[in-house]
Amino acid sequence: MENPTHPASDLEASPPPEKPREPAPRCWKQNVDPTHADLICLLLCFLTGLCDSSAYNAWSCFLGMQTGNTIFLGLGASNQPISKPWGWLKSLVSIVFFFSGAMIFSTIMRRVGALRRGTLFVSFLVQTVLIIIAVALIQADLIPHTSSDMSLGGGPLFLELIPIALLAFQSAGSMTCSRSLGFNEIPTVVLTSVYFDIASDPKITDKPTANVKRNRRVGGVVSLLVGAIVGGWLSRSSGGMESALWLAAGLKFVAACGWLFWKGAVPK
Repeated sequence: MENPTHPASDLEASPPPEKPREPAPRCWKQNVDPTHADLICLLLCFLTGLCDSSAYNAWSCFLGMQTGNTIFLGLGASNQPISKPWGWLKSLVSIVFFFSGAMIFSTIMRRVGALRRGTLFVSFLVQTVLIIIAVALIQADLIPHTSSDMSLGGGPLFLELIPIALLAFQSAGSMTCSRSLGFNEIPTVVLTSVYFDIASDPKITDKPTANVKRNRRVGGVVSLLVGAIVGGWLSRSSGGMESALWLAAGLKFVAACGWLFWKGAVPK
């Protein structure tokens, strides 16, 4: 007589082991796999340094690093610096449009799916277009951007506020993407907190494979610094700040296209 608690058909009835799921075919609504996407965030750090160094040389304000702009805005209350009486206005415009960009990018990406392939592609494409519009205005000599432009001290039209607004707005898009991908340790536009996090990390001396977040923070600092160096030299070249902004637009467009071929996330 068979033992009823162990029927002979148990082995035959047991389901086959599940095969590991594979990513669905690439489509606009598919979520991307954030693995290795920190490399994109490091590229964004490089672009921040590239654009901000060029903008500071031309307009004495920042596009992404709003801490500095806040200080410049505060100095404007006492009409300082004396040599740049309208510097506070440029900083204020940058802050306002960065803030607006952060609200718009984050709200839209959150509603449509921040990690969707199509969302990331469109976000980076919009950022690229904004840079292209700004640099095209500069390239056409419609915007004062060199030391020889007398209107930089406060011309009647303040035309430089247009590219400042466009470039600050797209900078917020970069930070939104970094946060959406989950790499909060690479904020792409600010380094003060990153410096602190590196210095206060109890595992700062661990080997690279044991402290990935530290590696990303250090990589962010180096990337932004290298970008600032490159932007400074390009500003001194015959191409001027336009060459730095064209480079930024080209690299951001490449990153946008990269999302179309990025590995998809495995369905849960």
